Amino acid sequence: MNNSEKLKKLREGLVLLSRDREVVFSFHETFAMVDELLEIVDDMIEQDSKS
Repeated sequence: MNNSEKLKKLREGLVLLSRDREVVFSFHETFAMVDELLEIVDDMIEQDSKS
């Protein structure tokens, strides 16, 4: 997955967690989504530090 795709996935996840969301997630689903978004951010930070 390239950085553009990662940023799109990150944005989609943040929109799902935002105040404008259409559905309310359970605590478990919310924590799982946050963990996934953090993995994307960590991966992008790691790639950036290598270049």
